Amino acid sequence: MHAEKRPLNPEDILKFTCVGDPQLSPGGDKLAYVRQKFDQDTYESKTDIFLMDLQTGTTTQLTNSGKDSSPRWSPAGDRIAFISSRSGRSQIWIIDVSGGEAWHLPTKQEVQGGPVWCPTGTRIFFTASAFSKPGDWVPYPGSPEDDRKRAEDEARRILEKDSKQAKDKDENKRNQVRVITRLRYRFDRIGYFGDLRRQVFYVDVPKTPPASKHTEAVQVTQGDFDHSLPAPSPDGKWIAVEAFRSGDADYVTRSEIWLFDVETNKPYLLYSAPGPVFNLQWSPGGSMIAFYGHDNSRGVSTKHDLYVACLDGRLEAVSQEGKLEPLRADHIQNLTSGTDLHAGMAIGSDISYRGGSTLNWDGRDLYFCAAEQGAAYVYSASRQQAGWELRRLCGSPDVAISGFSASAGKIVLKQSTPVQPENLFLVEVDSSGQTTAPKQLTFDNEQLMDQVKLGAWEKFSYTSSDGQQVDGWLIYPAGFEPTQVKAEPAKYSFPMVVQVHGGPHSAYGSSFEFQAQLFAGRGYAVAYFNPRGSTSYGQDFMDCIDGKWGDKDYLDIMSGVDAVVAKGFIDQSNMFIHGWSYGGYMTTWVVTQTDRFKAACAGAPVTDMYAGYGTSDILWADEQEFGAKPWEDPETLLKSSPLKYVAQVTTPILLMHGENDLRCPVLHTEEFYTGLKRLGKTAVMIRYPGEFHGLSKPIHRIDRYKRLLAWFEYYRCR
Repeated sequence: MHAEKRPLNPEDILKFTCVGDPQLSPGGDKLAYVRQKFDQDTYESKTDIFLMDLQTGTTTQLTNSGKDSSPRWSPAGDRIAFISSRSGRSQIWIIDVSGGEAWHLPTKQEVQGGPVWCPTGTRIFFTASAFSKPGDWVPYPGSPEDDRKRAEDEARRILEKDSKQAKDKDENKRNQVRVITRLRYRFDRIGYFGDLRRQVFYVDVPKTPPASKHTEAVQVTQGDFDHSLPAPSPDGKWIAVEAFRSGDADYVTRSEIWLFDVETNKPYLLYSAPGPVFNLQWSPGGSMIAFYGHDNSRGVSTKHDLYVACLDGRLEAVSQEGKLEPLRADHIQNLTSGTDLHAGMAIGSDISYRGGSTLNWDGRDLYFCAAEQGAAYVYSASRQQAGWELRRLCGSPDVAISGFSASAGKIVLKQSTPVQPENLFLVEVDSSGQTTAPKQLTFDNEQLMDQVKLGAWEKFSYTSSDGQQVDGWLIYPAGFEPTQVKAEPAKYSFPMVVQVHGGPHSAYGSSFEFQAQLFAGRGYAVAYFNPRGSTSYGQDFMDCIDGKWGDKDYLDIMSGVDAVVAKGFIDQSNMFIHGWSYGGYMTTWVVTQTDRFKAACAGAPVTDMYAGYGTSDILWADEQEFGAKPWEDPETLLKSSPLKYVAQVTTPILLMHGENDLRCPVLHTEEFYTGLKRLGKTAVMIRYPGEFHGLSKPIHRIDRYKRLLAWFEYYRCR
């Protein structure tokens, strides 16, 4: 007999294992990846690296410290470099694929991001923070004489993560003041930068474990600028980085691509882009650099495209003449221009580990991820005489791809469906570009999935009130088949939860949504939509809400509710709404505009665009999204602020927020909550100490789900 299946519970997030960051070997015969799990006693996240032989199907656990991530193959395919915090700080470690213990390349710098092999296999590049101020620098004119020393001491404490200082007997004598002079001085999940800059370093890789306890890293990038995305050229002589070295980067929303001579550290401007650039990737022959970016024509609401920069012999000219002529716009090819493809976009799950790559050369072909109509696909771009030919290789509207790795005619996908958590799948590509059906490689969480009941699902489209076509997803209550319900809808009356995604420039897809299945297991239908403002539907669909939040996006959400209700099996007296970030904004906006929902829960919302100006870590995004500055056009900001309409709320609302949120600061929840309480309305505020914008601690995620379920269940029964 089979045991009766149960609903998913909030605590089940601790039982999931997540696979991610797939990395195919250069020969395509082996796969390295990370498996994440949680310690059931301590709730601590554990990550280790696994190795799969794709020819035999055997899997070996390469590391077991629980603190290892970011595996990267050496060019020869005999070693894997990875990042581990087992020594107390993030550092580079090496392990031979043939066996043996991992060994350490200890540097005084704490490594940020993953290791990047030089194609010669003799060096590894990495990014780290450094104090890069010139010798005559002072924090600001008129600062105290010892203020530079204070800044240097602060930088050292940050770099060394000297947590013991908090308990030192001299704690009361330690000056913990923060001196802010930059426009951009903090970032969510990172915190305050201080006076540090991101720089690129490399370490030489010995053939055997070093005897020394310290490895001297060489700093390649210099100057009081941030540098990121290191990409070494195939010959190892150059490192391409993203930076803005032509002025104060805090005041621009575009990037530059710079080349650094690895031996002399001399910088050369390669390309001054009109917008940001992401994910630099050299072609195998070194004649091109591919990257994602956009032209900034619609600010942060600009669709992302895939570009290729053709170097046209420029590197040889540097060797001969000692100078580099920067690329002009006509040297840059936009491979996705004229399409609705949102390049570089993947569709993830709310139970997930890092997706891996979204841009990957494999021989002459460039593989990339792009989203269209709420689904992510892997494409190839092949250079032909007539131009670049794009071919869709993997993906469908029925799955969600969150990353991939490509090598030697093989593609490993990380993908999920609404009823299957993320796993790894293998696709093979022949010389004509034909692909095999995805073959599942990992089978994580199968035992858990056999124990719980999940709701069936469907994707549908509907017409918004002004004629716009919009996509939506519906998760049915567990135990009910769509055909069964649709055949006799009048027999059923399900409560419904509406979920709203963050962003606004993101999108739902056919991914596994833990939160949706929590409700489906308890008899709720769950609906979510991609309203205007969502990505993957083209430029006009994406930017039409700029400066007008709560207008067309609100129409699309409420029209989606109407479309589901029209199916005939929803209990309209028991409808609920929830969202986080922009989804939290829309939740607070919705309850100021309608009383159709029995209860609501808003997580990390934006509620006051006027008072919130300058409090977020993404100032430029806010200016472009909201359409105004408070001293120029306060009415535009207030018009789209839920706080302005707080007196119209009649729906009981639960407000949740991380107290360290630097993206949508907690003041937004405080203002809205205070207004509701001052008006005598039903509201509860939940605050999570130590949390940034997204809740990272498992105990807080569990608490969030418990409170969300209990809140809606309480009002469902009223």
